[in-house]
Amino acid sequence: MPETTPLQQSGAAPLRRRAALDVSIDDELLRGELRGAELSDALRLTLSALVEHELATAEPLTEKEFLENEPIGGPFPSTRKARRLETLISQSLARREDGRVRPTVAGVAAIMQISALPDSEHPPRELLRALRQSEIDGIRL
Repeated sequence: MPETTPLQQSGAAPLRRRAALDVSIDDELLRGELRGAELSDALRLTLSALVEHELATAEPLTEKEFLENEPIGGPFPSTRKARRLETLISQSLARREDGRVRPTVAGVAAIMQISALPDSEHPPRELLRALRQSEIDGIRL
């Protein structure tokens, strides 16, 4: 049996962590697609605004910006939007992170239905890795 050097072993650990992260992402993509099928139109619209912003820019929105920037009709729009955001957070489709709000990997999948898209239209894997790693880091705290 060939011997492995410490360099070979240390190089394998990051690959194993990345593979485990990718498996976790795939699980969340499936969970998100299943949850997305059950979302009300109002929740879908709110989550869609978060996902679109995340895919378009590298900087997440503050919660205040999110509640003020995406107007919805009717009375008490900020209050209704805040309730929708709370619902999405409770379903793990969005999360708070240092005063900012971001979709989770499952939230991205709930909106995009990634399994139905050609590979060229999938969100960047690095973005999904960053989102998922952030979710995992938040769980560890």
